[in-house]
Amino acid sequence: MQPAQTGTLEGTLRPYPSDTPTTTPLPTDYVSPTPSPTITPTATQVFYEILLGDDMYSIAFRYGLSPQEIMMANPEVNPYAMTVGESLLIPITPQPELTQTAIAAADVTPELTPTTAPLLSKVQDPDCYPDALGGLWCFILVQNEESEALENISAVVTLDSGDETRQETAILPLNLLPAGESLPLITYFNAPIPAQYQITAEVDFLLPVMPDDQRYLTVEIMDQSVSFERSGRVAEVSGILSLSSAQDDAAYVWVSATALDEAGRVVAYRRWDSLQGLAAGSELPFELSLYSLAGPIDRVELLVEAQPVRSEVNEE
Repeated sequence: MQPAQTGTLEGTLRPYPSDTPTTTPLPTDYVSPTPSPTITPTATQVFYEILLGDDMYSIAFRYGLSPQEIMMANPEVNPYAMTVGESLLIPITPQPELTQTAIAAADVTPELTPTTAPLLSKVQDPDCYPDALGGLWCFILVQNEESEALENISAVVTLDSGDETRQETAILPLNLLPAGESLPLITYFNAPIPAQYQITAEVDFLLPVMPDDQRYLTVEIMDQSVSFERSGRVAEVSGILSLSSAQDDAAYVWVSATALDEAGRVVAYRRWDSLQGLAAGSELPFELSLYSLAGPIDRVELLVEAQPVRSEVNEE
């Protein structure tokens, strides 16, 4: 739902002319008034109306924000019990589009810096699905077949319809992709989407993680359960997260759930976030639902990411 635009109507008062115009002399001590500064109207706030199947994570991805930013802007909304039709405040400021006149006035020619795209062991073709808003969700499944974990993976996704070419950045829903595991890079193309198009993706950034890196904790999933509704298009996932007492307390815990169909295509994704972290030596239950954007779900792959609570140190 697009927010209503508000503003102040401007006009000019025009005196009704008389038959015989007259000139009124100004007094000798008259001082011209100082013009008042022009008041710039405040940008209209952006709101999003929750649709069936939405969650805080998918809404955040739509606007390039983190789920935490959405939750902070809407403290009265329970992220695990959102109501269809409810409005969320999106903490962004709408920016006017740059016109050709403004581009010419700037007289700036953007420079493209060539980069060598790092290669992953395996990158799947994009799986893209339209949504109720007329936009397009795209998932690019990447598999880490290296011997060490990879971090901060992103890709450039190109939509080419012949008449126009659009690009978006796809990002990993977790910071870390462990060795031997796979996760989808996710991006979203805003409406309108052309009737005919081709989607391609190329990984443009990643970082290797050193073997002795201590920034991540090991959290185990116990009593994992995945059940499917009769249609196979909805999966209910639950389990218990366990953090050993030998490790530090976790500042956050994320459970990543990727739903794939029989052909191995990504048909749904969701991330469950722990709002209170996890103390060492304790357990925490979780549950989430996955809704397929295409056909039946064949299997669900889970990954857990957690980082320790940072101790306060004096940084020079």
